[in-house]
Amino acid sequence: MKNIIAIVLGTFFSLTAGAQVLQAKPFQEVIDAVQNANFRFVDRGMVFGFDTIQSCLYVSDEVIVVKNYCYPVKKYPARGYTIISAKFGMIDLYEEKIDDLLKRDIQYTQFPEIIQPYLTLPFPQQTTAGVSGIIEKMYNRFLPACWSTSFSFYTESPDVNCTVSTEYVQGFEAWAKETQTILLDETSWLELVKAIDRKLTPIQ
Repeated sequence: MKNIIAIVLGTFFSLTAGAQVLQAKPFQEVIDAVQNANFRFVDRGMVFGFDTIQSCLYVSDEVIVVKNYCYPVKKYPARGYTIISAKFGMIDLYEEKIDDLLKRDIQYTQFPEIIQPYLTLPFPQQTTAGVSGIIEKMYNRFLPACWSTSFSFYTESPDVNCTVSTEYVQGFEAWAKETQTILLDETSWLELVKAIDRKLTPIQ
């Protein structure tokens, strides 16, 4: 299973004092963008970071959603979504049951200022293979990211932080509070997941 937080902690990246300030957009704005989009199912296939389970690609004019663990259709101990847009960047939502622990994560995997140059193909023309290639290319560059989790194996408690000093991340405090509120409340998390799923056509 993919462990987003472990990946982030393995990709520490430092910024110099004169480096670009990154923006953590309000998470509710990301969800609103998903809710307002008209998605079309494109195809399914293997996506970088998920070695055995196929993912499904949904596109709109301005937002892409990759639904992981979508095929074959069955119940999995994990579920995840990757949301990509030029405005908001790349955001991963992930849930995994590990023994008796249900771990939930929201990650700012790529900031919009960084990913925009890689989104050269119009979203309606994207394929699963193409999006997987973007994800892999960005991952291999060890770029800055932020995470929010209901349980960290390092702190043994809820945790929110970045791979860079948070002084370089505009809006971090508000983003941290917003995501922790969702992650630590099971009802809020389930409502979020259901809201996303309602926008995506089930795969038979």
